[in-house]
Amino acid sequence: MYFPLFVDLSDKRILVVGAGQIARRRICVLEDFALHITVVAPNVSVKENSRLTIIRRCFEEPDLDGMDIVLAATDNAALNRHIGEACKKRGILVNVCTDLHDCDFQFPSIVENGSVVIGINASGQNHHLVKETRKKIEALFEEEEIQSRYETF
Repeated sequence: MYFPLFVDLSDKRILVVGAGQIARRRICVLEDFALHITVVAPNVSVKENSRLTIIRRCFEEPDLDGMDIVLAATDNAALNRHIGEACKKRGILVNVCTDLHDCDFQFPSIVENGSVVIGINASGQNHHLVKETRKKIEALFEEEEIQSRYETF
């Protein structure tokens, strides 16, 4: 079981290797929290901005230089495993999307409501349960917003 830990990512250098559906979702979440995200992948559909640096090519091990956190999110399990092993040798926290056992941390589902941030995780075991739990929490916030609007009248 994983311990929930909230970390200030504003000064952390984060590398995302891959640009598929999982990588894109994680990049979108990270952009709300991190200032220095680098994405390495041959085909990237997300756009570069002040927080996001795009490198359009295959991963190379020197890409890990200076990184604090790495997300190996390619569709190639062997490459993801290689990235995970290289990160562990360097002491870099890594999340490997294709194998729970290669991860130092789990990437949670996030619900935000103002300054409240909730991370939801089922230790990588039940993505459906995480999604349903996220929907229920979002619904609670929606109800709370509706109630608070009526209370002001």
